[in-house]
Amino acid sequence: MAFQMGLVIALGTYGGYYLDVDAGRWSNDQTPWATVVCSLLSTLLALGLVVKQILNDAK
Repeated sequence: MAFQMGLVIALGTYGGYYLDVDAGRWSNDQTPWATVVCSLLSTLLALGLVVKQILNDAK
């Protein structure tokens, strides 16, 4: 479960980083919003998946 959570967060963060690099926001003084938003959303998704697995295991 921890490996799955780490993988979801890592892929989401990398996706946001890739979007920011592609848009040119990573190298200058702009805030890398895609990285921030994608990492936050992937963390929430990973937590949701963990809660879902815990609830299914409890049945």
